[in-house]
Amino acid sequence: MPAPCASCGAPVRKRRRRYCEACLPQARKERGLRAIAIARKALAAQAAAGEDPRSASHTNAKRSAAIAEAHRQNREWRRAHGKAQGRDHAWFLREIAPKLEAFSLSELAEATGLSLAACSRFRAGARVPHPRHWEAIMRLTQKR
Repeated sequence: MPAPCASCGAPVRKRRRRYCEACLPQARKERGLRAIAIARKALAAQAAAGEDPRSASHTNAKRSAAIAEAHRQNREWRRAHGKAQGRDHAWFLREIAPKLEAFSLSELAEATGLSLAACSRFRAGARVPHPRHWEAIMRLTQKR
């Protein structure tokens, strides 16, 4: 006998899940937003205690290099493609973001080359990726 959905009580067909197919996207979104909030609180607590891992010089150097490279790639993409024709953040949130719920964070990260944390923010709707990643994400969503 299938277990009931933790949200609506409907039968859950997959053994390892707590939510039915209808409730799963919203549950994932809420879990992602909770994880982001918890991570921010943990970093704030570490910073208040004087143990902020983001303040180490080697960490700052790595972060600086990664940010500079991302900006370079964004500029290069913008020069090559200009503005995305008829596509903006609202388009992404309306057309693509709802489809991201069907994919694991590792699938999104593999398709885009971005971190799991960034993909979590995109899937939760908290952030919109740079348009240079949209093509890879659209290819991924068309597979299912």
